[in-house]
Amino acid sequence: MKRPCFIMMICSLVGCSNVLDKPAPTPLKPITESLVLDSASSASLGGSDQTGLIPVVDRQKIFAAGQSGKVFAFDMKLKKLWSTDLKTNLVGGVAVSENSIFVVTDHARLIALNRADGKIKFDIKLPSLSTVAPAASDQLVFVKTQIGRLIALNADTGELRWVEEVKETAIGIRGASPMAVDKDALYVLWEAGRLVAYQLETGRIFWERQVAVSRGRSPLERIVDSKGAPSVRSGLVATGTRNGQVSLIDGSSGQVIWSVDSDVYPGVIIGFNAITAVGTDGIISSYDIKTGEEIWSTEALRFRELSPPAVIGEFLGVVDLEGILHLLKPKTGDIFGRADTGGDKGLVAPVNLGSGALVLLKNGRLTRVDINR
Repeated sequence: MKRPCFIMMICSLVGCSNVLDKPAPTPLKPITESLVLDSASSASLGGSDQTGLIPVVDRQKIFAAGQSGKVFAFDMKLKKLWSTDLKTNLVGGVAVSENSIFVVTDHARLIALNRADGKIKFDIKLPSLSTVAPAASDQLVFVKTQIGRLIALNADTGELRWVEEVKETAIGIRGASPMAVDKDALYVLWEAGRLVAYQLETGRIFWERQVAVSRGRSPLERIVDSKGAPSVRSGLVATGTRNGQVSLIDGSSGQVIWSVDSDVYPGVIIGFNAITAVGTDGIISSYDIKTGEEIWSTEALRFRELSPPAVIGEFLGVVDLEGILHLLKPKTGDIFGRADTGGDKGLVAPVNLGSGALVLLKNGRLTRVDINR
């Protein structure tokens, strides 16, 4: 008699036939392209889920990692400079300091590699799993764990510098909000919707601000985290959360300049005197950076399971569930160019190359897309 009950319990957890089908992705309409986007080169990083793995461009080099354990350095044309196979699954990375590259494994280990040749510098056991990319300054590396610990270590030796322990709700999504480093501050959006600015060297809290409040009865309704890192520019910090708000905050004081109700999971980006937010349903909206008034909103990519947004040269960029990079005009939200980069989902934001973008897909395919006028 217990077996049917057990089956019914499993069905209730996974939904079985009671789960509503996903809304159909909005069909892509033809556009009059003023841009020609060319998939100039690509490389396979390996793996099947790149959720917490974000390529980094630093000092004319590209650093990237694949879920199956390989870490790479490329030149700006995606020519491989070195690769290291760590022979373990990776769930977080990459972060880049002055001399090192950092990734996190699915066995809760932080591994540092020499950025010049990919040789392992240190391998440290973490107190618990971390599924977001570490963050780094030139001298320090920061790791955010799932049990609410924020750890700072010397980027060259792995020596512990400071630890911050917080109480979290434990309601969040794997691959929740990455961290952002800007000048002397580390910005962390915790899963309970609390944004905290930490002093890099000491871990002292400059300020903290609740940018979303968990509401609702079900666990899904109470989730208020984000897939995108806080966006920082010119002393301003922007966040967007699921079931929460899009908020613009003064980076020095922590004062909220304005906020609007939203349902943003992929994330937000500051650029072009506006904050652009990608909604959970794929609706993209732009808000005036001074007033918070909506400038435009587009449903052209609704339900297309978009990546976090990014500034790509003179445009805004997102990647959809088919691996298509879309470039939008910042003033109107009109789609100005597209490039198909491989037919799989884009889980992380495209990376700005100025004259193009890097696109990483779920299947581990990293592609350089060039913008040709």
